[in-house]
Amino acid sequence: MPHLPEGFQPLIGTDETSIDDKGRVLITKAKRDRLGENFVVMLGKSGGISCYPSNIVDQLLQEVFSVDTMNPAREEYTRLVLGNAFDEITFDAQGRMVVPKRIREEARLTGELYAIGCGDRVEIWDRDEWVKFNFAPEKYNTERREAIENSYSQMLFSRQATRLEVSA
Repeated sequence: MPHLPEGFQPLIGTDETSIDDKGRVLITKAKRDRLGENFVVMLGKSGGISCYPSNIVDQLLQEVFSVDTMNPAREEYTRLVLGNAFDEITFDAQGRMVVPKRIREEARLTGELYAIGCGDRVEIWDRDEWVKFNFAPEKYNTERREAIENSYSQMLFSRQATRLEVSA
């Protein structure tokens, strides 16, 4: 089971913000401080985008890279998750981050947004998409969510099976 990095402070609370025509989003100082100087932005599993501190991404990568490179579930998981990620994202002097255009369009970020602290990450959702998600979360973006969940489960299952074979 992964451990929290030493000194980790959870990302919490919901803030209203917006995105401008250049893709810039203002994030509160508390969330900026907890995300750190360089962080990772990826397309969210359910929707929106997810912003992760680098030390949390390091833990994710350790878990993923503990699975054999030839494992098809690992290949699918990394394609879906890391293939839709951008690293070394920073804040400008005004506390804004620039959301890369491709991921901004895929997450449907326009106009008014919510920045939601989810413990290990900040999710940024378009206000209208957030309403749709909350109306029926089990139905929102199911194809992407299920693909990620299935590949992750298969990846972990195969890792456990390999460990059992080695210890037998």
